[in-house]
Amino acid sequence: MFIDSITRFSSIIRFSLSLLSTIARCPVRQYRFLLLVVTLLLLLPLLPCVGFAQEEFVEAEGVAALIGGNTVVAREKALDDALRKAVEQSVGTLISSDTLTEQYRVVHDKVLAQTAGYIQSYSVVREYQTGDIYRVVVRALVGRANLMNDLQALGLLQVLVEKPKVAILIEEKVAGVFGTQGFEAMGQAESLLMQKFLNAGFTVVDPVNIKENIDRNVILRKLEADDHAASVAGLQVGAQIVVSGKSYSKNAGGQLWGTQLQSLQGSVQIRAVRVDDARVISSQSAFANAAHVDEVQGGMQAIRNAADQAGDAMIRDIASLWQTETYGRTRLVTVMISNLHSYRHLVAIKNFFEKEMQGVRAVHQRSYIHNTAELALDYSGRSSNIADELAIRDFTDFVLEPTNVTPTRVDFRVHPIQ
Repeated sequence: MFIDSITRFSSIIRFSLSLLSTIARCPVRQYRFLLLVVTLLLLLPLLPCVGFAQEEFVEAEGVAALIGGNTVVAREKALDDALRKAVEQSVGTLISSDTLTEQYRVVHDKVLAQTAGYIQSYSVVREYQTGDIYRVVVRALVGRANLMNDLQALGLLQVLVEKPKVAILIEEKVAGVFGTQGFEAMGQAESLLMQKFLNAGFTVVDPVNIKENIDRNVILRKLEADDHAASVAGLQVGAQIVVSGKSYSKNAGGQLWGTQLQSLQGSVQIRAVRVDDARVISSQSAFANAAHVDEVQGGMQAIRNAADQAGDAMIRDIASLWQTETYGRTRLVTVMISNLHSYRHLVAIKNFFEKEMQGVRAVHQRSYIHNTAELALDYSGRSSNIADELAIRDFTDFVLEPTNVTPTRVDFRVHPIQ
């Protein structure tokens, strides 16, 4: 691919030099200028050939420690590691790597990098085991262009983040009227946003079902920027992301001059909250206009126009976050540990994360209150891997039992060994 680009570039140079030589020999200044313009116009279609390819195939190897003979978990972790390395190799952002091994076990892997690429497709070339290490080699097609223009890659990215479901709930007022079809019916903003998320490959919970099964006061609290209520609402309907907000339309100045059309302005303010940690992952506002003889119909169209803008921006934000967490090694996973009988139990768990757990780059202790601790891990893998490893790990006088596992949070309960 690179050789082809060089060949085409050389042809362009030779062609350009030939035309410039002709221009220099032209006796009339006006003709020289004309030939120069023609040369530039002829070269414009060829310029993309000079640029770097927007995608390329990369072969990369991922490794994972084999714990307790569990090859299924080790293979999944090694595959994730291989895909991240493929992106890093392609984009060229592998700044530094500090990978230590102790008794053939990967202990610590730290990569100080942010990547801007994504996996379009991949295949496993080979996989094998060497001692306590499981290795997977992949051949991946890595893209560097806009992820939003590649629905196939966006779909693969959703699979890698375990296809979270999205719930959409928007309060709507058209021309000062609360809803156009009643509270339980789907509004204009909800309808358009649901269509956009579905077109992008998301799994969307039916908004009508949400309104019929959740208390109206809880919904209104959520719409008033109560992110905890949004998280609770998401749990009630089995969603991992809740998109909530307000939309309204108003008359923007009466009738347009010389017509019966009225000018309407629509406004949409939405935010996306991740349910498991109540984190706001996107917040968007948009305004749009519409003209119509009927104020209600025009207001509905103005809201749809604004929702169209806000929806595109929000999907880009979510995709960018997933891209960073999946390929950029910046996923933050919350670990809650309850029923701790001693602070030294917490010390033992932190030491395991820091020295033995593959993919953990840093451990942050957020709190320790009433025998319950909250940790935040900078982790380069799936949260389910944390639950899998600690569930079979025997500490000196206790074991950990996973009680809740979501893409960004894992809860454990300590059980002492008698």
